[in-house]
Amino acid sequence: MRRFLPLALPLLLPACNADAPTPGPTPSPTASPTPLTDTATPPKPLPLKTFGDWAVGCDNGATCQAGSLVPDDGEPPALALSIERAAGPDAGVAIRLRGNGPALPLTFTVDGEAVARGGTAQGEWTGLSGEPALALTRRLANGRTIAIADASGKTIATLSLTGAAAALRWIDAQQGRDGTIGALAAPGKRPDTRPAPALPIVRAPVVRGEAALLDPLLVTRMRETAKCDADDLPPATTKPLGSRTLAIIPCTVGAYNVLSALFVVERGAAVPATFDAPPAGDAPDEQTLVFNAGFADGILAADARGRGLGDCGTTQRYAWDGTRFRLIEQRDMTECRGNIDYIRTWTTRLIR
Repeated sequence: MRRFLPLALPLLLPACNADAPTPGPTPSPTASPTPLTDTATPPKPLPLKTFGDWAVGCDNGATCQAGSLVPDDGEPPALALSIERAAGPDAGVAIRLRGNGPALPLTFTVDGEAVARGGTAQGEWTGLSGEPALALTRRLANGRTIAIADASGKTIATLSLTGAAAALRWIDAQQGRDGTIGALAAPGKRPDTRPAPALPIVRAPVVRGEAALLDPLLVTRMRETAKCDADDLPPATTKPLGSRTLAIIPCTVGAYNVLSALFVVERGAAVPATFDAPPAGDAPDEQTLVFNAGFADGILAADARGRGLGDCGTTQRYAWDGTRFRLIEQRDMTECRGNIDYIRTWTTRLIR
């Protein structure tokens, strides 16, 4: 197995699972009402950590997630498991499993002991929440393996719990729960009272209008400005930005990755789009290129995948604020070890 570094993505590595859905943003509760003015907070996605066969991380709102990984010497199981918990007193635990639609209900057994039974289908995910999820998570902190059986009683996945206890203790520490009645790994007697931090505010207008047609000569100049490859490039596409137009100019094509330069076009003139945080991936020097760019309703999606399985990389979402693209969410997975449920490392409150 290999590690993926978010800012060192191999250019020609295939990303055939780039369209795999990721869970939508889980809002973190806030300690007090937040202002409706734009806070202009510089984005600072937080780093992930790896403990044995588990990856873990938190976002700036202190929502944390741990995910199972394939052991270095093992084969990928039929299911990958992720545990997410928001910050704030009495926040619940949500467990997600990714697999081939197992027959429900599921039975979760830790070291031979049945701990929880249930599960609800959520598209390509299976979820477990409430008290069963909390009880199961706390049991994982003291186990070696978890076996998951489908409705027929057949074991469909066995996951290593090496590192799970350390990952859960780390989450408790980040959320200020270690030693409290709300802790996951080592509950104590102190009350669970730390509030969640307020999220940064990003104000962005609803984008309307129609995209302009691009003069072929202008497209040529944009490709020259971005130092694009000369041959076999997909056509440029345009999207409305109010009275202006967003031009997405493919610059470099790998096996399944398309790196594009973005320009803002107004009255026949094009200037490179600007960002408050750089797009992820390994673009050539002196180029700001977006991996697998998509744009709709004023939101730019950038998906830098580390390999064809799509189990490592960085996904980003930017909002157009009328001047530049603002990072409103980032999810990462730095370990290429079988879990495509990327961990959120930055989030905001978007006001439109």
